Amino acid sequence: MVRWRLKAARRIALALTLALTLAMALATSMLAPASAMGLRDAEIEELMRDYTQPLMVAAGLSPDVVGLTLINDRNLNAFVAMGQNIFINTGLILEAEQPNMVIGVMAHEIGHITGGHLARNRDAMSRTKGPAVLATILGFGSMLAGNAEAGIALITGGQQVSQRMYLTHSRAQEASADVTALQLLEATGQSPNGIVDMMDNMAAQEILNEVYQDPYARSHPVSRSRFNAYLEAASKSPYADTPDSDEMIFRHKMVQAKILGFTDDPEVTFRRYPNEDTKPAIYARAIAMHRQARLDESLALIDRLIADDPDNAYFYELKGQVYYESGRPHDGLAPYKKALSLKPDEPLLLIGLAMCQISTGTHGGEINHTAIGNLRTALRHDPQNGGAYRQLSKAYGQLQEVAYAEWALAEYYALSGRPAAKKHARKAMRGLPESSVEYLRARDILAAEF
Repeated sequence: MVRWRLKAARRIALALTLALTLAMALATSMLAPASAMGLRDAEIEELMRDYTQPLMVAAGLSPDVVGLTLINDRNLNAFVAMGQNIFINTGLILEAEQPNMVIGVMAHEIGHITGGHLARNRDAMSRTKGPAVLATILGFGSMLAGNAEAGIALITGGQQVSQRMYLTHSRAQEASADVTALQLLEATGQSPNGIVDMMDNMAAQEILNEVYQDPYARSHPVSRSRFNAYLEAASKSPYADTPDSDEMIFRHKMVQAKILGFTDDPEVTFRRYPNEDTKPAIYARAIAMHRQARLDESLALIDRLIADDPDNAYFYELKGQVYYESGRPHDGLAPYKKALSLKPDEPLLLIGLAMCQISTGTHGGEINHTAIGNLRTALRHDPQNGGAYRQLSKAYGQLQEVAYAEWALAEYYALSGRPAAKKHARKAMRGLPESSVEYLRARDILAAEF
C-alpha cells in the first residue's frame, strides 16, 4: 500500500509538472515568433529597404530607425518585434508573385509600428493571463483531489478563454493596421491589390488545421468579413491598377532566384531553372553549380551576367564569394573591390573583401591593416554586425595584437548576449590603453548583464 501511494504521488507530481508546462507554453505561444536563423545579404536587404522606405517616410518614420531583419525561413511570415523592427521571412519573398505583395505586407507591418501595437500586445497578454492562471490553480486542486480529467479540462478550458480574449484584441489591431496600410499605399501611389491577394490567401487558410497554416495567417487572423471590408476599401483606390515597375519586378525575380539557389538542393534548382537564358535562371544555376563545387562552370555563368550588366555590383560580389569559398581568396579580391566601386561603403561588401584580405594575409602585414580598416568602416555603417567583429578578431590575431583581438571577440559575444563576452573583455583590458575607446567599451561589457 505504501508503495502504491508513493507511485500515485509521483503520478500526481508528474501530472502537475506537465500541466504547468502546458499552461506556460500556451500562455506564451500566441506572441512568440518561431525561432529561425538570421540571414544577411546586401542585395536582398537593399531591395527590402527600397520596398519599405517610401512607406516609412509616408508614415512619418525615419528609415534609419526602423530595423529590417531577414530570417532564413521558408514559411510565409513577417512580424514586428523588439520595438521598431520588422522581421521578414524569406518565405514571404518567395511566395510573393509580384513586389507589390511584399510591399503591401510591409505597409501592414508599419501600421503595427505607428499604432504602437507591440506595447499594447504586452498589456493585452497581461490581462488575458488571469483566466489561464486561475484555471490552472483550480485544475491543480482537482488533480490533487483525485479527479485528473476534470483538472486537465479546467486548465485547457482556461487557456482557450485566454486565447479567445487575446484574439479579439488582436483582430482589432489587424483591422487598424489594414487601414494604415491602405493609407500608406495610396500616399505612395501604389496598388493595394498585392495585400488584398495576400489577405485572401490567409482568409482561405482559416479552414486549415493550424499545423498547415502559414505563421502569418496564425499571427494575423483574417475573417472573411474583414477581408471583404478590405476588398471594398481597396477597390476605391485611384492606384488599384498601378503596376510594379519593370525594374522592381526584375530585381524581385533575381532575389527569388538567389534565395532558391542558396537554399534549395542544387538538383531542385536545376529543375526549377532549366538551362535557359533568362538572368534569374543563370543566377540561380551559377549559385547551384558553386554549391556543387563546379567552379569553372559557375564562374562562366557569372561572367555571362557581368558581360550583360557590368554595373551590377552583386554579380561581382557573387564572383568574389565563389572564389573565397572555393579556397581562392586572392582571386576574390578584385571582384569585391569592383563591387565596392559600384556600391561604396556597403557594409556586407566591405566584410566580404576583408575576409578575402585576412585569408591572404595569414602571416600579418599591410593587408591585415587594410582589412581592419574595411571592417571598422563596415561597423560604422552596421554597428550590430557580429560577423565583422569576428573577422576583426582574426585580423588582429594575425598581427599578434592580442588585446585588440580579445576586445573584438568580447564585442562579438556581447552582441549575442553570451557571458563569454566578459571573459574576453577582461583579457582585453589587461593590454589596451586605458584612454582608448576599445578599453572603455570592454569596461562597459564587463558592467553589462548577460
